[in-house]
Amino acid sequence: MLHLIEVDSLNDIFRIFLLNRKHLSEMRTTFSPIIRILSSIANLRLTNASTRNKSNISAHYDLSNEMFAAFLSWDMTYSCAIFDDEAKGPTGDLIENRPIAPPRGQYNDERPPPDDLERGQMEKLHRIARRARIHSGSHVLDVGCGWGSFAILAAGVYGATVEAITISEEQKIVVDASIQAAGLTDRIQVHVMDYRDMPPSFHHAFDAVVSLGMMEHVGNEYMVEFFEKMSWAMKLENSVKVFTMTTVPDTRWQLYSSEVDFIRKYIFPGGQLSSVKTLVDAIATAGLNVESIENIGPHYARTFREWGRRFQINFESHIEPALKRKYPDLDDTSIQIFRRKWTYYLAYTEAGFAMRGISESVFVTTREGNLLL
Repeated sequence: MLHLIEVDSLNDIFRIFLLNRKHLSEMRTTFSPIIRILSSIANLRLTNASTRNKSNISAHYDLSNEMFAAFLSWDMTYSCAIFDDEAKGPTGDLIENRPIAPPRGQYNDERPPPDDLERGQMEKLHRIARRARIHSGSHVLDVGCGWGSFAILAAGVYGATVEAITISEEQKIVVDASIQAAGLTDRIQVHVMDYRDMPPSFHHAFDAVVSLGMMEHVGNEYMVEFFEKMSWAMKLENSVKVFTMTTVPDTRWQLYSSEVDFIRKYIFPGGQLSSVKTLVDAIATAGLNVESIENIGPHYARTFREWGRRFQINFESHIEPALKRKYPDLDDTSIQIFRRKWTYYLAYTEAGFAMRGISESVFVTTREGNLLL
């Protein structure tokens, strides 16, 4: 970040490290236990207790709506896309140059034809809606609604009524404007609240509870409590909880959970991945069962590449001005540090998915005896 080292391809460097992970892990030193202890202390500092969770989320998602609009697709979905045959699948962008739509501007701007990224996000949102069995009349809870793309699709396309919750004040501004523009104010209500603070009216009220790219912010020590709250909100009969989450391999979970990596320190304070086993155990402890798990990890590698391209293409024209408008005291050095940090983040994560060091899955959970599945 401080521009002390420069390489031609960060992605290639990360791939080399991942290919040699076994050999690197064998390079033990007498300082390794000390480093792990210090990392554990840092983990405690970044915990997602309800008193700290809002500040952890704000540190990332409240940076600038305009900044995120510059590299996300027009629907403003900040989670894994699913690329179909028309987009040439999860590696189509490596085979040929694919068109990239201009960044989102004002709500009344003419919307360009969807590019691969936007089509991929729509494919993912529809897949989630189908997994959740959403239809006209469904009552849906969107936990960690982001900039509102799923809530708008569930209400506008499938005819559901949606309660959407977020703890990001910045995101709510965009969600409210998008709902207004879509004419869905009678079908979607947005609440700024922590999932632990849901009102009594949410108790056993929902046919489907959905979380997309949110559960990485829960923290493993709170995962059972999270699923208990989701079960509390789900109707007693024939309801589902559908979520996407990035996971680390079960074989590496203990090592990962004891350390603070670049992402947890600089990008997502308080963030923590789970493994499939830790999730399944938490789900069962909360009284739910896993209906299905679908691995979509390779698609997340391309999603991060698509975001990375847009981040670089639109940095001078959109991202830098957006940051300076929101943070007028930022100097050019700070702007460039921010750029290098995010360049590292996007490449680092893309390599992790591409080399299968981490994965992304769609989980469908329910209570025993759901006859609709």
